[in-house]
Amino acid sequence: MTTETTPATRKRRDRGETRQRLLESALAVFARNGYERATVDEIVREAGFSKGAFYVHFESKEDLFWEMLQERIDKQQELFRQAIDVSLSVEENEKRILQVVFASHDDPLGPAVFLEFAAHGMRNQKVQERLSEMYGRWHAFVSETLTAGREMGLVREDIDVSLLASAIMAIMEGGMIQSNLAPEHLRLNRRMDDFAHLLSELISKR
Repeated sequence: MTTETTPATRKRRDRGETRQRLLESALAVFARNGYERATVDEIVREAGFSKGAFYVHFESKEDLFWEMLQERIDKQQELFRQAIDVSLSVEENEKRILQVVFASHDDPLGPAVFLEFAAHGMRNQKVQERLSEMYGRWHAFVSETLTAGREMGLVREDIDVSLLASAIMAIMEGGMIQSNLAPEHLRLNRRMDDFAHLLSELISKR
């Protein structure tokens, strides 16, 4: 039995594909040129669409920027959720999480866009405030994960969870940047097992 695709269904699918291609093109343009120098003209040219198609889906370059950022955050959090396995040790879970973090090392756009988001936030107060809200939600996700681990008797209880979450986030973010800029022999993605062990020593209950 075959299911006929209706014109309305095809239209929704086509709109979704157009929107996604615009987001992917913007990702490349922002990484290459930076947010300030990126233009809607360049984004639509890279995607192969008209400016009219752009404004069907987004009100402005800034509107697209926020959606792209939120999409990447949601995707990253989902990957972390899938990586965590409560039946494994803290060290094994750290290794699985690091594999997700360092997967962006293989994506040339990953670290570049991360740094562009940060730089754009430092230059623009409104952007900084929006990024701060998103950072807060990311921090809440890490804190909840650590709290769940503590309730299972895996995570140490002598450090404030909020502080521990902030420290882990800083280490992960720094590790991602370091693994793209440092000399090859110093890059943490080359020593993932050792790095996971070090983090587990910081997190695990004594």
